[in-house]
Amino acid sequence: MENLFLRYMHERVRRKEEQIVHELGPVITISRQYGCYGSEVAEKLAKKINECKKLTGEREEWMFISHQVFYEAARALEVKPEEISHIFGAEQKSMFGDLVSIFSKDKYLSDIQIKRMIAQIVRSYSEQGNAIIVGRAGCVIARHIKRSIHIKLIAPFNWRVNAIKKRYSISLAEASSNVKETDKRRETFLEFFRGNMPDSHLFDVILNRSTLSTDEIVNQIYHLAQQRNLI
Repeated sequence: MENLFLRYMHERVRRKEEQIVHELGPVITISRQYGCYGSEVAEKLAKKINECKKLTGEREEWMFISHQVFYEAARALEVKPEEISHIFGAEQKSMFGDLVSIFSKDKYLSDIQIKRMIAQIVRSYSEQGNAIIVGRAGCVIARHIKRSIHIKLIAPFNWRVNAIKKRYSISLAEASSNVKETDKRRETFLEFFRGNMPDSHLFDVILNRSTLSTDEIVNQIYHLAQQRNLI
């Protein structure tokens, strides 16, 4: 009888936890290859959602989250932002670099500690809802939220190189090097959270930035969010 009661209570708690998880969000995550400018899409999408909500009298505003995670992580860890900036570029500290940090600072932070704090902040934003999270492994960290959409922006390598060249007024060679290096760093950062999970398990929609305008991408995500009752 006691075992039956314990199983009953366990099942009741499990169902309650599942119900709570289903009520989290809504959240939209936007992952992107370097040069696809996900923040530009996220900012326009948040503006469109908020303008439409005003017309219906709704007051809850959506916001897009990107660099806030960087500064909040630094503040929570009580360090200067530049001390954790390597994480967002996914440059791992060497063993020698770790030893230098240990003996030169009063407070030592490992890369794993920093990434866990990033995950905690991203999870908090995504669970609170009405958030469009750009990068920061949001597609993995917010995967448990039922009321979510996960987008990835891609484009051919040469298209992205030309986009970077134009935006930063640099040479083609420099732009090419920047794209290769940043792609590698971002992939390393994401791998920490997703392991070997393929894109097909992470994203609901993959959109080509080279064939779709910013407005077309924004409209597609907006309409999908409407169909899924996120907005």
